[in-house]
Amino acid sequence: MKKMLLAVSLIALISVQLYSQGKIISKHSADKLFGPVLVSEKMPTENLKTIINQSTKIVMFKIIDNNIYVLDNNRNVLSPSKTTVGSSEVFSVYAISVVQELLNNGGNSVTFIEKRNEVLTITNGEYTLEYSNLCPPYCN
Repeated sequence: MKKMLLAVSLIALISVQLYSQGKIISKHSADKLFGPVLVSEKMPTENLKTIINQSTKIVMFKIIDNNIYVLDNNRNVLSPSKTTVGSSEVFSVYAISVVQELLNNGGNSVTFIEKRNEVLTITNGEYTLEYSNLCPPYCN
């Protein structure tokens, strides 16, 4: 039974990875699926909304030296301002619509960008966003 559950989970994960750019799950489920949060940086939700509205379709996130970096669809740095990143630096890519849904449903004035064992998650309230694509190689 455990092997069957693992196989179904793996297929679901691959499907989500290939066909979407983010999925919202409960914070509790994120802890079970991806392990504990290793690094957590907070950002006011209203600031994040303003930042992501500067891009189209997708937005990219990464924590570098305890700072949240946000890139637009062309890999231009939206935050922090006056910084650059290398073209080979790998970021987690999310659809803007899914990030907006998380922020609206979470309802919290603070959003957390989190490093876990193998993934980057975004948490607002009781909801967590993951199942991102990585850029590179999947930058659209």
